[in-house]
Amino acid sequence: MNSVALVLSSGGPRGFAYIGAIEEILRRGYVISSVTGTSAGALVGGVYAAGGMETFKEWITGLSLAQVMTLMDPSFTRTALVKGERLMQEIRKRVPDVHIENLSIPFTAVATDLYTGEEVLFREGPLFDAVRASISIPSMFEPVRIGIHTLVDGGICNTFPLNRAVRKKDDILVGFNVNEIDAAGIRSYLDSRRELDSKGAALKEEAEHAFKETFNAPGTDSLRRMRELIVTGIETVREDRRLESDGRDRRIPTRADGNVASILDRSFGIMNCAMARQNIALFPPDILVSLPYDSYQGVAAYSRAKEIIEKGRELMSLAFDRFEACRGLSSNL
Repeated sequence: MNSVALVLSSGGPRGFAYIGAIEEILRRGYVISSVTGTSAGALVGGVYAAGGMETFKEWITGLSLAQVMTLMDPSFTRTALVKGERLMQEIRKRVPDVHIENLSIPFTAVATDLYTGEEVLFREGPLFDAVRASISIPSMFEPVRIGIHTLVDGGICNTFPLNRAVRKKDDILVGFNVNEIDAAGIRSYLDSRRELDSKGAALKEEAEHAFKETFNAPGTDSLRRMRELIVTGIETVREDRRLESDGRDRRIPTRADGNVASILDRSFGIMNCAMARQNIALFPPDILVSLPYDSYQGVAAYSRAKEIIEKGRELMSLAFDRFEACRGLSSNL
């Protein structure tokens, strides 16, 4: 039976996709021999390793946005917006808080030392101390202090820890990255946006000129030209609406520079994407699954767990279909 060394990236609500992905791996008859994760990857990976996936899944798929908001216990400090205690309490109600070294498979959670900038690996000790440290998004959650370390989100130093996977002979390294930015798609949208804006500006200038001509010297030609411009203007408005609709469907980040928070969030996302790409190049997995960074964003996405889980299942299924087809072809050569 084939074993899988599974690596899960950071990724906020997109990390719920890992639940569907894990279920798909097991459905195909593979054995997960180790799990390595950062932030959301550490959370879902740790829940799986502790045997709490079913109860955790049942809980998160039943959360409404209002219920998600109740998990955000305010932190009246200068270091964070949320304590993170209420969230961990709710998880502990459903998943046993065991010691990592007592899990049935090797588990690694990645965090970052806020002072030294060093990567801190948790491979022993209380599971949810490790998870809480790994998910400590700077400014969102309060840092975690363990021993000499003040710890924040592992995504700061290693967002997709392929290099930390615990391997065994003849296993399959499977990596799921939910921080890939579709640069080509965004660039295509922005080019279309720029062309349409230029077309609209030129049309407005021409219409103003035609209106003056019609007002000063009304005639058949000038009236016909005005009608043509009106028709062109209506079609341009329709093109604009189609482009905006397409941008929403493809989740193009049209307001990334809207305010300080959106700029910081986008910057953090770009950093994660770049770091993940570098690790993929240095430590290429046998199977790589990617979910776009822009696919599910913001607090509201945490109330869409069921949809995200199914997306993860779909993506993992497609990836294994390709892998198994290639492996079958190679074995026949």
